[in-house]
Amino acid sequence: MEYPKLRSFITLARTLHFARAAAEVGLTQPALSQHIQSLELSWGVRLFERNKRQVSLTVEGQLLLEEAERTVQRLDNLRATVKEVAAGSRGLLRLGYVGTAVLEPLLVRALRSFRSQFPAIRLEPMEYNVNQQIGLLQSGELDAGILRGPLPDFRFIACREIHQTALSAVIPDDHPRAGDKQISLRELAGETLIVQQDPDGVGLGGTVLRMYTETGLVPAKIVRARDVNTAIDLTAMGMGITCIPASQRNFLRQDVVALDITGTDITTSLYLCWKEGRKNSDMMHFIKNTQSLFMPSVSEKKQPA
Repeated sequence: MEYPKLRSFITLARTLHFARAAAEVGLTQPALSQHIQSLELSWGVRLFERNKRQVSLTVEGQLLLEEAERTVQRLDNLRATVKEVAAGSRGLLRLGYVGTAVLEPLLVRALRSFRSQFPAIRLEPMEYNVNQQIGLLQSGELDAGILRGPLPDFRFIACREIHQTALSAVIPDDHPRAGDKQISLRELAGETLIVQQDPDGVGLGGTVLRMYTETGLVPAKIVRARDVNTAIDLTAMGMGITCIPASQRNFLRQDVVALDITGTDITTSLYLCWKEGRKNSDMMHFIKNTQSLFMPSVSEKKQPA
């Protein structure tokens, strides 16, 4: 399927006038007619009804027009991007992140720093859960991902721990302990625990449950929430308590309180992940820049093939 023929189809569909359409695309009327006839023959449908007085789209032409417009737009975008990349004026970095990551002040600093140092590289951040990010990294649809550990071993994925922070307990502001600055994990064991729906042993939910397990404690009840924000909302309603990274305490709603947790040294970590062996200069710039702002001393954790 040729780009000029699609443009001829779209222009004639908009103008419904062969002379005007031919002028717009820079063709003679016979050449425009040949484009339309070629598409009709190739697709096996009639696109236009035409007589001496008027031109109109057929039902089939109307159904195919929207897809043809989308295809031309994608081709136009591709052509523009190719020219910019070839001229060295633009790159692209597709970055995934988990919801809790974007609230980390250091990550915001890293993204701002990257955009400031590499303005020609277009950054496309998008929120995905852990499983979605790993699949997109393995398929090459993401260049890098920010995931919250703990993480299992993933084939062909390299990860570097870039940030650690303690956990804080979040309780309703009418809780008997709301005026305190800290609470022991043993005291929390009698509460309903609200955790986000991470895969077993993975992410923030996995960290919180491991904290209980390693200290031999069991929550009175466990409630699963869609994400950490929902868990905080349920906590505000008095449905239980939840845990968040301590670095995110400044972003809480007004009707909940965050307390330090005593009796445990469990922390939650962010990981920067990418596909092993992938040669992408924009990605490597991002990795190097992010590591310089976070934890450059932490060694890389490579996943077995």
